[in-house]
Amino acid sequence: MRRLPAVAAGLVVLAASACSAPMPPRSAALSAAPAGPATLPAPTGAHPVGTTALYLKDASRPDPWNLDVDARELKVTLWYPAERRDGRRAAYMTPQEAELGLRRLGVGGVPDGTLSGTRTNAVADAEPAGRNLPLVVLSPGFTNPMNTLTSLAEDLASRGYVVAGIDHTYESYATTFPGRRVAECLACDSDTDPGFGTGVVAGRAADVSFVLDQLPAKWRGSDLIDRSTIAMVGQSIGGASAMATMVRDSRVRAGRRHGRHHLRPHPQERVLPAVPVPGVAAARPRRSRHLVGA
Repeated sequence: MRRLPAVAAGLVVLAASACSAPMPPRSAALSAAPAGPATLPAPTGAHPVGTTALYLKDASRPDPWNLDVDARELKVTLWYPAERRDGRRAAYMTPQEAELGLRRLGVGGVPDGTLSGTRTNAVADAEPAGRNLPLVVLSPGFTNPMNTLTSLAEDLASRGYVVAGIDHTYESYATTFPGRRVAECLACDSDTDPGFGTGVVAGRAADVSFVLDQLPAKWRGSDLIDRSTIAMVGQSIGGASAMATMVRDSRVRAGRRHGRHHLRPHPQERVLPAVPVPGVAAARPRRSRHLVGA
């Protein structure tokens, strides 16, 4: 059995479970009073999870949204199997990111720290562990920062994947860079322009290729990655970007789209069978145009 279909099938199981958690009954949701800071669901895999952030600059191309800068800056958050479980837990988001997110959603009256105080499961800057680890690239939906997929990323890492989550700068309500510099959503003002979606997808595919180029030199754990086993998962337009990236970059050999987007499937998409993965509940075999591979 080839390893890549197994990895891709595992992504189907994990993405579906992490992104489609059942909602509580409305009455229960309204009546439940939080007893303290929220905590993300515990990862289901056996490995401790570490996380760290990389800040990359692509000087070969200008930013497509900010005409005042001549290079594309990206924040990449990595989650990975770690040596130990103890240590300082990584922050879910900063207070400013939480404020901007609630403002975008039109939500008021939320106590300070409700979102930014959410507890994660990953240890900040933990020592990575393992060998020959498959790599999964994550791309969030439009206007959403990468931290909205933290639970999925932690669960994948606990099951032996390295996860590289990309904040596509100026396409979400907040991306925080060193020095507390925050890039807000400049692209949000252009989302009705002709060809907007196609441009976003092309830009994100270029972001992914640049990250794959830079990862070996920028992260000390990169030698643990099996670079022949790279997949990409995206939400909404991030999913459309996964398909485009597979066409553009042969290093990305499997992909998963979660959620719907208006862009048509690429004609080169093809279906991989769902197969069992050791340690992962087997997905029931079914045809899905959302699981593709090369």
